[in-house]
Amino acid sequence: MKHSLKQSPHLGRQKLPARMAAGMLAAALSPALAQAADAPQQLEKVTVEGEAPTRGTYKTETSNIGKTKQALRDIPQSITVVNEQLLVDQNAATMKDALRNVPGITFAAGEGGRTGDQVVIRGFSAATDTYRDGMRDIGQYNRDAFNDEKVEVLKGASSMLFGRGSTGGVVNQVSKSPFLGDKGEVDFSIGTNSYARGTLDVNRMVGDNAAVRLAVMDTKDGSDRGPAENKRWGVAPSVAFGLGQPTTLVLSYFHQEENNVPDYGVPYNPNTQKPLDVDRSRFYGLSSDFEKTTADIATAKLTHTFDSGAELSNQLRFNRFWRDVSPTAPRLSGVSAGVPVTDSTRMNRSKPLRDGVDQSWNNQTDLTTRFATGDIRHTLLTGMEFSHESSDTSRYALLNTVTGTTVGNPNPDDAVNLARYRTSNTTFTANSAALYAMDTLELNRQWKAVLGARFDRFQGDYQVRAFNKDGSLVTNSSRSYNASRTDNVWSWRSGLIWQPDLNQSYYASYGTSFNPSGETYSLDPATSKVDPEKNRNMEVGAKWDLMDGDVSLRAALFRIEKTNERNTDPLEPSLVVLSGKRHTDGIEVEGSGRLTERWEVFAGVTFMKSKIDKAAPAALGQTGTEGKMPRYTPRATANLWTTYKITDAVTGGFGLTYVGSRYANEANTNYLPSYLLGNAMLSYEDRKYRVQLNLNNLANVKYYDGAYGGHATLGTPREAQLTVGLKF
Repeated sequence: MKHSLKQSPHLGRQKLPARMAAGMLAAALSPALAQAADAPQQLEKVTVEGEAPTRGTYKTETSNIGKTKQALRDIPQSITVVNEQLLVDQNAATMKDALRNVPGITFAAGEGGRTGDQVVIRGFSAATDTYRDGMRDIGQYNRDAFNDEKVEVLKGASSMLFGRGSTGGVVNQVSKSPFLGDKGEVDFSIGTNSYARGTLDVNRMVGDNAAVRLAVMDTKDGSDRGPAENKRWGVAPSVAFGLGQPTTLVLSYFHQEENNVPDYGVPYNPNTQKPLDVDRSRFYGLSSDFEKTTADIATAKLTHTFDSGAELSNQLRFNRFWRDVSPTAPRLSGVSAGVPVTDSTRMNRSKPLRDGVDQSWNNQTDLTTRFATGDIRHTLLTGMEFSHESSDTSRYALLNTVTGTTVGNPNPDDAVNLARYRTSNTTFTANSAALYAMDTLELNRQWKAVLGARFDRFQGDYQVRAFNKDGSLVTNSSRSYNASRTDNVWSWRSGLIWQPDLNQSYYASYGTSFNPSGETYSLDPATSKVDPEKNRNMEVGAKWDLMDGDVSLRAALFRIEKTNERNTDPLEPSLVVLSGKRHTDGIEVEGSGRLTERWEVFAGVTFMKSKIDKAAPAALGQTGTEGKMPRYTPRATANLWTTYKITDAVTGGFGLTYVGSRYANEANTNYLPSYLLGNAMLSYEDRKYRVQLNLNNLANVKYYDGAYGGHATLGTPREAQLTVGLKF
């Protein structure tokens, strides 16, 4: 394994003993050196061996999430980076596991047949704001972390960088990439609830300037809830040419498949407005439920660095995501407030069936140049982006009614006839083009300014066809229709940064974003007439490097506003107007790094106050939402993970995760209680192998992880996972 001085921030502290040893060696040899003028002398060969640290730090210095490589202190927004060392220590298998380290994030449950990761950032859905290597990942699947170098979260409206969406922020998975060096590691994990996982990561040089890398994963994650389970496998080969040269080409491919039995948890008890409190082993789905997905991502990235230091890059990607899902959503039958729920209460089983394919071609071209105008130095990013996206989704209903069950005696093996008929088919085609520019100006040694603008053109065509049970087309225009819309939108980004020295950075920033009607591949005759929703993020913050640069600490005050939310007129459902408003105010503090030679920490806390400022009047008999809290938005979230090197090879770790109570709907009736979890880790690691034990949910807390208006999903119980890793 190759090591460089940059790999450890503590190597500088190790120079003094090395110099002392060199001085002692010179003193010991001085008599012999004096004799060398008179007669040749054979000196004994001295071999000095050392072993570089095997552990990295939780602190991350730079990110490319802003399209150019930047120090985190130069980004005038809140950014959290979960790096590879943290992923390894927590045995994090999925992107969702990684995001549990990020304050201000919660998760939604599957809705209406929608599957995969559903992230909420600072109270705003990020369902379409997931990226891989800076390019949009539109797939509805559960993202594994086997090919992730790190996971980044940039918070606040950022359409200037990413185009549509990004109201609360974006999540970016950074893929493992070939490098000059040889490395190999294979990990095997087993655990409670039939958990088994194997991963492989191999990098090999091919010649002086090329390398290949291969990441492989196979996982089975069972459950204590009947037949529910997650099974997936993936492979990610990549090859790089011209490493260390002015021109570099990286070709990569990512493939992941899932075959799960999904778990939609439990419905809400109308008497308590909390999830139905039953033994967690009661599974209200069916053994025949399934969630099948495939994700294919092929990428070519060409980068050239000019003699002047300017850098030109072009990234071309093709995405294809397929899914076929047949979950069961439990719903209490005939129960309202005041009616007690007993073991004999009937439970209906809703079956939101659908399948579909989403595809996209994306191309990004970026040019970064550096120059000066007088005493002001500029780093100018200019770029353009083109994409073609298509979606084809069909929804189904069963020919026969699904047998219900009871609260107290569910049977997942109840017979069900899965014969189905198609109720609708939806196709969506979108073309988008964007031009953007962002200048980072160094006004002097202490002051920097960031100014950016982007123009997006987003055009979509939407077609819905509804079908009768016999397969004939429904001609009713409210169910079968065509819709299209084109939006031309400007987005802005600005920031002012004061850095009085190398350890302090203070900033104020303002950014905008937009949400077009077709953002989630959905349009109808009403929304096709409506302009995009507009959002803005205002933030002031500070970032400090402490303890000789080993620890980073940041704090931020923020406000995110949606200024013209779409609302449906309760008296005229065919009329949609941009009359709504909502906001989230918050404060966030986060720190990471090495407190001592042996003690690492990664921690954060976010306090939020969210409100729906303006909404359409409630329909007759319905609860209005104006003045309520937005769903999925707790007042507080916090996380702590810390490790201590007990010996040079043995490390122990402990963590806490807190998520406050949050509403499952915007009428603020059903809600999920708050929870606090404790986790622990113990590992032995040297240059050849690693043995690690992870214990999660130490107190076996019963908690609810994902929220939806009709049901809530349960989090995992106490679990243990043992990992053996071999390095070669």
